[in-house]
Amino acid sequence: MKKPAFERNLIILAIGAFAVFAVGGIITTIIPPLVDRRLVTSDYPVHAYTEQEQRGVQVYLSEGCVYCHTQQIRHLESDKRRYGWRLVDAPPSESWEYVNDKFHFLGTKRTGPDLARVGGKYSDEWHRAHFKDPRNMGEKFKDETGKYQSASVMPSFKHLTDKEMDDLIAYIQTLGRNQNWRVDNQGRPLNDYED
Repeated sequence: MKKPAFERNLIILAIGAFAVFAVGGIITTIIPPLVDRRLVTSDYPVHAYTEQEQRGVQVYLSEGCVYCHTQQIRHLESDKRRYGWRLVDAPPSESWEYVNDKFHFLGTKRTGPDLARVGGKYSDEWHRAHFKDPRNMGEKFKDETGKYQSASVMPSFKHLTDKEMDDLIAYIQTLGRNQNWRVDNQGRPLNDYED
């Protein structure tokens, strides 16, 4: 028995849609690194993750940090200023900074601050306190009753073990350190919380 024309058209449509999707996927993900090696290699020194930092990546992933935090400074002046440090604008993120990343946490939702240049801005102790009680850190604002309320909506991560917390902090401290951008107007390095 012959299939009705409607069913044949659906099959042809499905095959055509898959073909278009496959061609688009090949053109955007497989061909570019084959044509331009700069997309997967770097002439710059890129940080290679230690075992502890790789475990921190897993904690970052499993705790869903990527749902609220991006890891890419856009070319917008407001982004560069907001995520800078000690009145030094943060440079926009560059593709070569991500060549050693197995997981790319570029993100799209900026509920929390961008973390692309957070490494070294705060001490390990600050991060530990922040993860345990994020709503008690940072900005506060007055509500309609005149009481101060926490501006952060970040949940507490005090359920993490000390080892998981150490791993996560080790990973966070690597972010943005592939570029030496924390220098003053004379090019002298600014003090950092970590060596």
